[in-house]
Amino acid sequence: MPTAINKIEVLGAGCARCQEVHRIVRQVVEELGLTCAVVKSESYPRMIELGIMATPAIAIDGKVVMAGRVPKADEVRRALGVA
Repeated sequence: MPTAINKIEVLGAGCARCQEVHRIVRQVVEELGLTCAVVKSESYPRMIELGIMATPAIAIDGKVVMAGRVPKADEVRRALGVA
């Protein structure tokens, strides 16, 4: 199992792709039984703070792990250290 994860952020403007990433992340977190927070953020200052140049993006505990595309569930699992 991965180290304790406190927060997963899905960052983007709220477009359909961003919403799909949020859905995939929530589904994977639920399947794995993780208790971390899953947050959807449309905050441009937060995206700038994290150095995100393309959305949608995923950050785990403040570290960007994916950006600019919609990942498959397996990719999210790998990013969480589970696959």
